[in-house]
Amino acid sequence: MNSERMARTGKQRGAPVPMPRRSLSLSAPEISRLIREAVEAGGEIWVTGSGQSMHPTVRHADHVLLSPLPRPARRGDVVLVPLGPGLMLHRVVRADDAGVVTRGDARQVNDVPVSQDQILARAVAIRRRDVVTPLVLTTRFGARPLLRFLFRATRRRIRLLRARTRTLLTKPNYPA
Repeated sequence: MNSERMARTGKQRGAPVPMPRRSLSLSAPEISRLIREAVEAGGEIWVTGSGQSMHPTVRHADHVLLSPLPRPARRGDVVLVPLGPGLMLHRVVRADDAGVVTRGDARQVNDVPVSQDQILARAVAIRRRDVVTPLVLTTRFGARPLLRFLFRATRRRIRLLRARTRTLLTKPNYPA
């Protein structure tokens, strides 16, 4: 390559050739298998969330750390479950012998119940920009993230209590 052409194209001999950026495209069953294998091996995996069903806890494009569920799912856990053709990261609203019922934080309607063994993973933290916020009580990420978790958990409980109180106050009282 002559020097005039190198100046025009910006290419030099021996310089690394830039590779085009490509995203990995996997179907829901492939993603489920990949996540399940990683989690069953005791590993963790960061995934990018999409959608608004878990807003404000998890926003579109937040990174979510998925981890093995060390025990059966309980109310309040944020879990990854298969729903329809895809996977959903939703909060457990009820867990009993009949199965696990989940719902997105921004939703009014529960999802279809799933069994405990259908749960792929549990979300343990979210990363928004460079800030990590745990979704479980842990000191693993440091004191500041722990305080963020406690603050958000308290705020969420207050919102739930207000909603329940509002529901009780607006229900009509029928004579017995």
